[in-house]
Amino acid sequence: MPDLSALKVHARPRAPKIPGATDAQREQGRSLAMIHAMHLSDMAMIRQMVERIEHDRSAAKDLAEAVPELAMTRNLRNFGALCGRECNNLLFHHGAEEHHMFPALEELGDTGLRAVIAKLREEHEVIHALLEDLGTGAMAVMQSPDPSTYAALRDTFEMLDAAIRSHFGYEETELQEALGVFQVL
Repeated sequence: MPDLSALKVHARPRAPKIPGATDAQREQGRSLAMIHAMHLSDMAMIRQMVERIEHDRSAAKDLAEAVPELAMTRNLRNFGALCGRECNNLLFHHGAEEHHMFPALEELGDTGLRAVIAKLREEHEVIHALLEDLGTGAMAVMQSPDPSTYAALRDTFEMLDAAIRSHFGYEETELQEALGVFQVL
């Protein structure tokens, strides 16, 4: 399990205000929130799938391995496809930030903004570790759909969902002004 201490709110630096930033620039910087909204929508679908698996698991018990057409087995396959797609989308999103947006902001911003970027990079590592754990958990449930493997999958998803929501909120708040002023997004 990854160290979630990187996501503690009190440990997050704040971006300094940029002198002369306009409301129009701040509004432009809010466009990151629209991108994040798409990811949060996918996370909501994954949550529904996790809940559906739990419901089906309780009805199907341990027969999922023996009967490939049980609803639980279909839901696990769908979960794997949906989760895999969103995991790839998040990795792409973070890759774009890491290789395009963050370097530009580090170059144009001051030490305060660079501290925020460093923190966001650290949080990306935690989120990526949780994504890997979720994939491992999904495979474990496919191989052994028992209560303990499902509970581990559900717990990992809950941690990932909370981490993503917290990270997105921090990123949107602290980078809003810089994204608009420096026109990075």
